[in-house]
Amino acid sequence: MSAQVEAPGHSPPPGAFFASENPDDPDSTAGIYLRRAQHAIFGRYAQNDEFLGSHDADAEVTAVSISTGLTPSYVKEGMFAYMTLQQLPRLRALQDEEQRLDIKRLCAIEKAVNRLGNDVAAEDYEQIDDLLVGLFTPDTPNQQLPTPYMVTRQLNLLMATLDCSVAFDAEKKKKRGETPPGFGQLDFHPDPSGVGLSGLTFSADNATMAAAQSSIRATARKHGLSDSDATLKLLTGRVAAELPATIFAYAPKKPDGSVDTTKPVFIPGFGWSGAVGTEMFHSFNISVIDLEGAAVHTVAGYVAPEKVKAFVRGRDGTCIYPGCSRDAWSCQLDHRIPYDEGGQTNADNLYCLCQHHHNMKTDRLAFYVPDPVTGEVVWLFADGTYARVEPESVLESQITPTNPKWSRSLNDVRRLKRENARFFAQCHKVLDDFEKDFDYEACLEKLLELEEKYGLRFPFHPEPMPTYEPPPED
Repeated sequence: MSAQVEAPGHSPPPGAFFASENPDDPDSTAGIYLRRAQHAIFGRYAQNDEFLGSHDADAEVTAVSISTGLTPSYVKEGMFAYMTLQQLPRLRALQDEEQRLDIKRLCAIEKAVNRLGNDVAAEDYEQIDDLLVGLFTPDTPNQQLPTPYMVTRQLNLLMATLDCSVAFDAEKKKKRGETPPGFGQLDFHPDPSGVGLSGLTFSADNATMAAAQSSIRATARKHGLSDSDATLKLLTGRVAAELPATIFAYAPKKPDGSVDTTKPVFIPGFGWSGAVGTEMFHSFNISVIDLEGAAVHTVAGYVAPEKVKAFVRGRDGTCIYPGCSRDAWSCQLDHRIPYDEGGQTNADNLYCLCQHHHNMKTDRLAFYVPDPVTGEVVWLFADGTYARVEPESVLESQITPTNPKWSRSLNDVRRLKRENARFFAQCHKVLDDFEKDFDYEACLEKLLELEEKYGLRFPFHPEPMPTYEPPPED
């Protein structure tokens, strides 16, 4: 049997060992070889290596998957499970020595720790580390190795003491049947007031919802209806949908110029797609317009062609006026140098301004000068002051051989996973509290605050408690 890593307060007594490390059991021996192989593949991701953490996540997963023959999903699991050990040095040392934990147990640790989010105090990690080293140090001969469920349960108890905002009831969460973001959910809201009005909520990945919106609006235009009336008539079968629906999105390219179907797409009005939305988008019949050509395209007239408009809006992201967050797709395109003064209709001379700030520029209350190298815009005001703006570009993140900013590093993905985990943990805790005090307004307010803070949607908003109206007296 291999030597134990001794940690203060967790030294195994003589003769203690886990059944999974029984040298006389051939199945145990096979299991040891299996865990050693996992460690040989993923052990490097447990090291605090910033260079390794900066690797593009998708490229890293693909490379390891090809080299090992393992599925990409399994590789991704293993990478991020081992990365959790970066903040748990004593457990990492134990794992380096013994290879005692398999991927499933490490995944259970990762999932639990992720609920604390990205800003975890060092002393909290120390308590987690101490607990786990204790769990995975044997006390008796032939002791059963803690299962992922046992690990999760113990960590949940500790989480409740470290951060009560994520201490949700696991059984209640299981009953809610958490729907991952991007999967369709349909909720009908019966009328609790008795006035004859009910509601409907439907959620799905943003590619599907963008297609639904396009179909509704096309149907509304054809029949001269409002969007809400068109939706009701579509749902009740009184009108037929206008198909195919057309949606517009920005999709990244690979270095070879082909569309990268593995990366998120940006859908104006809906934002970045998740995994489900990305797959759904690429399942549509796609017509590709290369925007690199649009960047240098000039037309003789005043009105820019659609591909140039698309490039400019993707480049700017929002109204380029300082502090304005109006999205570029609801802005006007301004000729920085007016067309009637010799300004050309091309991307270099077109910028996104909302109606209000377009008027300010037209009235010569302000003027802007773009930096063609950095993309920064300098605004000059009539009173002699100036402001610098860095546009919120969608296209700035486009992956190219010289600009791989579209990609997400391993550390980026890990931060996102932790942020999402913390969001859902906090939301489930809010629902737990609601089921105790039935304060509907307070619950809804807290959920909306969390959704706004994290930019995510929680699929389990509570229903208001029905009001009881006593029968009229005779």
